[in-house]
Amino acid sequence: MHDRTAGKLMLTDFHTGTAAPERAVADLPAGTTADQRRLSWTVDKFGGDIAYVGQDKAIRIVPSDVPAQPLAKIESDVDSDVVDPSERAGVPYWDSFWQLNRPAHWTFTVKDDQGRVERTIKGSGASVEVEWDLRSDTGAFLSNGRKTWTLTATPEEGGAGYGTSGTLGYTGGLQGHHDQGGYRYGELVTLNSSGGLTLQYTEGKGTFDFKRSASGWPSGTVAVPFGDMGKDRCAEMLVRMPSGELRRYAGKCGASHTPSSSHTSLGTGWNAYDVLTAPGDLTGDGRVDLLARKASTKDVYVFANDGAGKLKAGVRIRSAWTGYTKIVGAGDLTGDGHGDVLARDKAGTLWRYDGLGDGRLKDRVKVFSDWGGSYNAIVGVGDITGDGRDDLVSRDTVGNLYRNTGDGKGSFGSRVKIASGWQGYKGLF
Repeated sequence: MHDRTAGKLMLTDFHTGTAAPERAVADLPAGTTADQRRLSWTVDKFGGDIAYVGQDKAIRIVPSDVPAQPLAKIESDVDSDVVDPSERAGVPYWDSFWQLNRPAHWTFTVKDDQGRVERTIKGSGASVEVEWDLRSDTGAFLSNGRKTWTLTATPEEGGAGYGTSGTLGYTGGLQGHHDQGGYRYGELVTLNSSGGLTLQYTEGKGTFDFKRSASGWPSGTVAVPFGDMGKDRCAEMLVRMPSGELRRYAGKCGASHTPSSSHTSLGTGWNAYDVLTAPGDLTGDGRVDLLARKASTKDVYVFANDGAGKLKAGVRIRSAWTGYTKIVGAGDLTGDGHGDVLARDKAGTLWRYDGLGDGRLKDRVKVFSDWGGSYNAIVGVGDITGDGRDDLVSRDTVGNLYRNTGDGKGSFGSRVKIASGWQGYKGLF
C-alpha cells in the first residue's frame, strides 16, 4: 500500500497464509491524486516485483522478496485433435497458442506411439505460439497414427514450471506396412469364392474388427497390398488378373476396389511369377518395392517403385530359391528402415532376410524351427497390435487364424489364435 503520510510504499507479505510485519520497500511522496496506484506505482501480481515512478520521473523496480507464483496458463487456444498434411501441405497447419503468466523458455514436442520424438519446436516469452507444419525435424512427413504432443515451459526467473499435453490423430502422412486404410495399421486382404475382395481392418488390438468389401473379382486374382506409388500418400493395390496382367489400382485410403475401379496396367506376362509380395522399402528411397519369384527358375527379382505410378525393370537379387514353400514380404522387422523378407523352407524352418537398402538382401537368419507346417497362408500384415512393430498372420488348413506379434528385433512372439472359420477365403494377401 501507499502510505501517503509517511511517503512510503509499504508491503505486507501474506504468501504463507499469515500476515508478516508491514515494511517499507520504497520512498514515494504523496501525489496530487487520491489513489496513485497504476499511475505512479504498481505490482506484478505474477512475478511479485514492484514498479514505481520516483521524484526524478524515472521508473524503478524493486523486488518484493515474495516468492513468485508458479508458472501458469492464463488462456489458451489449442488446435484440432485430427490433422492431415495432405490438405495444406507445406504451410503451418497445427497452430496453437498459450498465454502464460510470465516469461518462460518453452519446448513443444511431438512423439509417436512408441515414445519416439518426431518434432521439437522451442521458443521463449510469455506468449507461446506453436506453428507446426506437420513435418518431422528433418522436414519429412510423419507416419500415420496417433501422436502425443507435449508443451513444457520453465520460467525465466526460476520457480516451478508449467506443462500440458494432448493426443492427435495424424493421417495423410506416410503409410505403415500393408496399410490400405491410411492410419498406419496393416490391413489383411481376403478374396472369397464369390469374388469379394475385402479389406480386414484392425483397431490396433491384434484382431480384425471390421471390413469393407468390393465384388466382381474372378477366381485366380492375386492382390498385393502395396504402398504409395505417387505423391498423394495413399497406398495403391497391385492386382494380378488371371490373364497375367498386373494392374495398379489407385489408392483410396480406406475403401476396397472393384475390377473397374481406377487403374493402370503395369504390363502382361506376370503369371511367370509364382510369388508377388511387397516387403517394404528394399532400395532405400523411402518407397515400397515389389519382390517376385520366377516360377521356372525360382530366381528372385526386385521391381523398384519409381514414385510416378510405375515399376522399374526387375533386378535379379537371388538365384534358385527352390527350397522355399512360402516367401513373405514382412515390412521392417528390425527397425533399420529397410524392408525384410521371410521364407519358410520345406523342413518348416522360418528364415529372415534383412534388406540392405540398396535392393539386395543380407544372408538369412533363422527365426523359428519346425514352424508353420499346417499353414496354407502366411502374410506379413504390418502392425495390427498398435505397438509400431510389424506382425505376422497365418491361417491353418482348418481355417484358424493366428497372429505372431513382432518384437521389433527381427523375431516374433508365440502365436495367438485370433479367429476361426477362415477356410472359406480363397486367398489371404
